[in-house]
Order: sequence, then structure tokens, then C-alpha cells
Amino acid sequence: MIPAPRLVRTDAGTLAVRVWASDGGTPLVFWHALGPCASGAELVELAPRLAAHGLAPVSVDGPGFGASPPAIAYDLASLAALLRATIDELELDRPVLMGHSWGGGVVTTLAALHPDETRGLVLVDSGHLDYADLDSARNSAPPMQWEWESRDAFTSWLEENLERPTPEVLAGYGAGVLDRDDRVIGSSADSLLRARDGLLDSLSSRWPALAGVPVLLLLATQPPHGDENREHLPTFQAAVPHADVRWVDGAGHGVIADAGPRLGDEIGEWFVARAAAGAGRPATSG
Repeated sequence: MIPAPRLVRTDAGTLAVRVWASDGGTPLVFWHALGPCASGAELVELAPRLAAHGLAPVSVDGPGFGASPPAIAYDLASLAALLRATIDELELDRPVLMGHSWGGGVVTTLAALHPDETRGLVLVDSGHLDYADLDSARNSAPPMQWEWESRDAFTSWLEENLERPTPEVLAGYGAGVLDRDDRVIGSSADSLLRARDGLLDSLSSRWPALAGVPVLLLLATQPPHGDENREHLPTFQAAVPHADVRWVDGAGHGVIADAGPRLGDEIGEWFVARAAAGAGRPATSG
């Protein structure tokens, strides 16, 4: 079941938060990818598996997505400050930070600015390159405002575009759109554009600050992102040699939806191994 979002207000702004486990465990805070139906509900298939490994998942709807209002600023440092303030308001102690695509940029920035405030960093096809270096990012057309004539039309669109349109995945993406005047409305084009522009901030300048942070990087293998990953990964590995880099077989950039629950187990097992090895220390080999 997808938890209902609740708004958390801070001096840095407001985010909708979804709490997936309430029976203790090490907090894991997740920020999702960009997309016309993106939200923290993207974690739906992974959350039970993460909880089974002793993690307590919390996901946010990024500003302007899902149930969160837009932000004033979308540069990565401002979004990282918003996430940090939200974590403080929730009184979460040194959570694991996890981000997919856009979210990876946000959590990488937060971990680099405040490395002592996280137990680890899980990057899902993100955080390992500067998006400004990609032609596809620099030259992409302005995002459109997505809408569908009905929920059935929206679900049909999802089924045509997903590798694994399971009921859980469909419900997860369904939580990221709004029903309005007999139509289904996706994330606003303005929020998509401002978030995408903010993602062009440099991440490579942040990598040296991750020296004391355990890092798990989960990469897409399918083109075009798999090809981009192979090209840019060596630069990241040279800067963050302790990162545990893993390729997710058969997954495109939508790694979470493509891989499903097994990805939650892989992240959970990595966390358990880190804790057993003395949590908070980086790995000695990639």
C-alpha cells in the first residue's frame, strides 16, 4: 500500500513526505526522478524489501511533483537545503540518502555538503556524471504539460511505455498525477523545466567531499543510458574510488521500475554488509 503524503513545512520550504515503515530501523530518505508522473511513490515495490533489511524508508515528493508545492529555487544546493531541513523536522538521525536521476543529484549534493549527517549514499543511475556534459540534456526541447483524458487512458499509456507494468508500479506512477475536471494532469511543465535546468549544476565538483561516505551506485545497462554510463563512469570512479558500482542487468534509466523488488534486496543487503563492517566507513575497493 502506498502511504498517503503529508506536508512537512520548514523555513526552507515545504515537501510532501511518505513514511513507508513505522516500526523502527535505520531511516532511508528517497528522492525520485523527473517525469510527468513522478513522486516518492516510485518506491512502492522497493519499500517492503528495504524494510525487511532493517531500513525505514521515507520518500519525498520533489517540489512541484506529486503532492508537493513548487519551490522558489531549483538549483541543487537549494534543493539539498530543503531536504536537509525536512530531515531535521522529521528528526531522522543520519539517514541513508537515496536518489534516482534528479534525486541522485540532490542527495549527492546534500551528502557532499554534510557528509557527517548520512550513513550512506545510494545512487540509482545518477550522481556519477555532470548532466551538462550530455548532449541529450543540454539540447533537449522544453518539457510539455502532460495530460490524459481519463485514468484508463493514463494507465494504457503507462502499460505501453513500461517494461514491467505491475499493479504496484502502475499505482506508484498513478500517485504522481492529479484528477482535475475529468482529466488526469501530470507534473507541471514549469516544475519539470526548472528542475531539469537545476540538474545541470556541477556534481563532479562535489565528489571529493564524498571520501568518507559509503556509496552504492546502481547503473542502467540498456541504451542510451547504459552507453553514457560506460563513457562517463571512469571519471567518477577516479574521483570516488571507494564507491561500490553495480550494473543492473536489463534495466534502462527507469531502473527502479525495470528491476523491481530485487533492487530493494540488493540495496538492503549492501546496507547490512556495511553495518556489519562497521557502518559509516567507506569501502576499500570499488
